[in-house]
Amino acid sequence: MSVSYDFIPAFSSYVRKVMDHYEAAGMAVALIEKDRPAKELFFGYRDVQQRLPIDRDTIFGLASVSKSFTALAVLQLAQQGKVDLDAPVSRYIPQFENLHRQPVLVRHLMSHAGSFWPVKRKVVQPLAEEMGLWDSGEDLAYSEALSIEANRRVCADLDAQAEPLGKPGQYLSYSNDSFGLLSDIIRTQGGEKTYADYMVRHVLKPLGMNRSFCDFLRPAQDQNAAILYEKRDGEMIATRDYHDSAFVMNGGGAMKSTLADMETYLGLYLSGGAPLIGEKWMAKMLSPYVSYRYDEDYGFGLSIGQVGGQKVCGHGGSLTGVSSAISFCPEKEAAVVVLCNTTGVPATAVAKCAMQGLLGLDPAPVEPVFGESWSDGRFAAVCGEYISPEGSALSLQMDETGRKLLSSGKEKEFFYLDERTLLIRSGLTWSDVTFFEEKGRVFAARYGGRMLKKG
Repeated sequence: MSVSYDFIPAFSSYVRKVMDHYEAAGMAVALIEKDRPAKELFFGYRDVQQRLPIDRDTIFGLASVSKSFTALAVLQLAQQGKVDLDAPVSRYIPQFENLHRQPVLVRHLMSHAGSFWPVKRKVVQPLAEEMGLWDSGEDLAYSEALSIEANRRVCADLDAQAEPLGKPGQYLSYSNDSFGLLSDIIRTQGGEKTYADYMVRHVLKPLGMNRSFCDFLRPAQDQNAAILYEKRDGEMIATRDYHDSAFVMNGGGAMKSTLADMETYLGLYLSGGAPLIGEKWMAKMLSPYVSYRYDEDYGFGLSIGQVGGQKVCGHGGSLTGVSSAISFCPEKEAAVVVLCNTTGVPATAVAKCAMQGLLGLDPAPVEPVFGESWSDGRFAAVCGEYISPEGSALSLQMDETGRKLLSSGKEKEFFYLDERTLLIRSGLTWSDVTFFEEKGRVFAARYGGRMLKKG
């Protein structure tokens, strides 16, 4: 496919609008076609105070875009006969006793469908301090001791859930813990000390991605790494602490990379998986297994939706100072990478608009089509409190003053999409809330991809 880049001025105008609205420090975008050099766009700065520009070798965090790397590595091991996707997770991780639920299979983890409710996030620094590793000078991404103990504690959290979220494979609830377990399967079955070691030796180096890694210390010391920006209590903070909010197991979000390296990475998907996996295994990765959002499903480490009637796969990521996204259309051999060094910027929405442009469509955001308002009875059925130990909280109320939806205590304007789903305007984008019922009773709401249990 070869397309005109006439949409770039309109797309760039949208990017600047996004950056202004969310106070983004800097952003890098690559527009990729299989048989043409990538078109690269740079906005803002990697370091605002010193006004240092971004280039194609500037290191950014990827956050949850890392999950696609993790799924790719599992498929690599499956192709080699070292991992069976249909085997119980407990075969490879004895510490996971699979209590209180039917057997969770490896493939369930790859689609966030292990029947796990969200649990409180475990982060690197407190565990490393408890283990006496924090001041060791070792990059904790390569600590075998930390990997082993983190896996033990994540397994204990998941086994402690006496009431699972349905049957494995039935529902999606976005789970860093699931991809943490996949990290340990990669570590043990891949024959390396850590997930980070495996990724460098078996994924990144074979692809020539030499400025990509899971390290925490290396980007903090690299002069061409992005400063991490996040607004806290109304003030924009700037840090080089890549440990901040980092999950204890690397497969969920520890990868760092550059625009140039990510162009290479997306080229793998536009080439059917070569040279790391065969087309059969890539087809498994890009097949939908479980519903994710109102307009997307989830495959293995990737969301799967449509743009202009074309199948488009991708993933977003968010951490302290990280908003990232990838998007690619296998049939049209087109892809997008968006890297930003500020928390909370809708990189996925930016990537979608860029993909629309690559597919010959208007690069402006597409507004949803609303449905009819719910009856009082239907709204009353969903009223209540929905809580996640990860920190999300949702409340729906109805009284003589009307209907209200509160997210983390703040009232939000909402709209009706269909009989199960509400839409919330979130800045320049939309968030969806879908309600789930069993035996005539609403028992959970999926918000931000997580299933929140009704209190």
